[in-house]
Amino acid sequence: MATIVLMPFHWAADMNASFALARKLQNRGHRIVYLTIPDTEDRIRAQGFDWLPVFNQVFPKGELEKQSASEIQGKAYGPAEFKARLRGMCELLRNNEIGRATEVIRPDLLLVSSGMPWVGIAACKTAIPVIQFSSTLISVEDWSVPPFRTNLVPDGSLLSHIRILLAWKKLFLRRRFRNRAWDISSELKSLARDCGFPRNKIDFAVETWPRLLLPELVFCPKDLDFPRHKVREAFFVEASIDLQRKDASFPWSRLDQHRPVVLCALGSLLATKAAPKVSRFFQMFLDAIRERPALQAVVAIGGALKPEEFDCPANALLVSHAPQLELLKRCAVMVGHGGFSSVKECIFMGVPMLLVPLSYDEPGNAARVVHHKIGVRLQLEDASALTLGSCMDTLLENEVYRENIRRMSQQFVEIEKRSPACQIIENTLAGRTIT
Repeated sequence: MATIVLMPFHWAADMNASFALARKLQNRGHRIVYLTIPDTEDRIRAQGFDWLPVFNQVFPKGELEKQSASEIQGKAYGPAEFKARLRGMCELLRNNEIGRATEVIRPDLLLVSSGMPWVGIAACKTAIPVIQFSSTLISVEDWSVPPFRTNLVPDGSLLSHIRILLAWKKLFLRRRFRNRAWDISSELKSLARDCGFPRNKIDFAVETWPRLLLPELVFCPKDLDFPRHKVREAFFVEASIDLQRKDASFPWSRLDQHRPVVLCALGSLLATKAAPKVSRFFQMFLDAIRERPALQAVVAIGGALKPEEFDCPANALLVSHAPQLELLKRCAVMVGHGGFSSVKECIFMGVPMLLVPLSYDEPGNAARVVHHKIGVRLQLEDASALTLGSCMDTLLENEVYRENIRRMSQQFVEIEKRSPACQIIENTLAGRTIT
């Protein structure tokens, strides 16, 4: 069978989704090797996969911990720091970093995160087939689908189309005049020229990093997305939920078997980058839970916050990290920020959501949850113990949300079992056309 190299971004969303796919491919007889920065080695090996280092000079071991510590102290990681790393990676890629790192294992296929288009550009230089994968929804200019940083929910009307078009125009104008510091177009054009990657295979009319027009697995069934026109080279596949993922330990004995569980989590990145804002939100949630003794709550506060900082009621349990998938099996509701991985995991487990979107793709993810009536959303400025409690009551009492998410859960589970991603990968290995 084939040797397949996976190159996810170091964020949890990319890593977790890649683990699910890697296990499926491994079970089908393929050899899986991860090629990532040194700080991810322990996590990858803990999941049982082989690992090789890449970009050591730019990301020496301990670099991510150092960045996290700085952000906790209020020293933001900005565009200057990011571009310095990007240019360092591009220089290594020009000097055959991928070929050097993989020459011993001789891979048959590279699976590269679309969150690192610079890697995808240089990967094509190796002459090894390349497939991208995305752990977020694709956000490309489309008159029927709004940018995922907006709260817009399309309804198919002319007014809706106009609002969406204006949102796209506003996004590109803001990028041109206000957010130029984060623009990496020139770096990618330069790298593409040096690596012989066709310029016409880079789409710059997207919301995030430029998108490479290479085959791309989007880890999301179409059932969750808004109806859209066909996106070039994009294949919507399973959610890639890793049910065998090894997560944090948890004091299960402290949960009451007879009370519904509400899980509250805002993701690992947000708790580090915006600790004061996150702390206030958690306290509002705890105050809402205190008024509902028939419920019990688990709150994953992250490593930057401490339990003693909160006024915690008896029916709530504070932990730094929680085994989210296992907890969702017992949850009646999840309260979160709308991170894409958490949204997909809630759907898979059939758990209605209360989402308070804060940044990046979270508004668009929450808009889709609202559109399908599998949860409700609340803007942060409207959040209080009263409003959070009222929204939780709605989800617990209104059968519509539970029935809708039950149906979508069945669809997610069926697609996960069928695993179209594996079929696409094996067709590529066999030299067959992907459709």
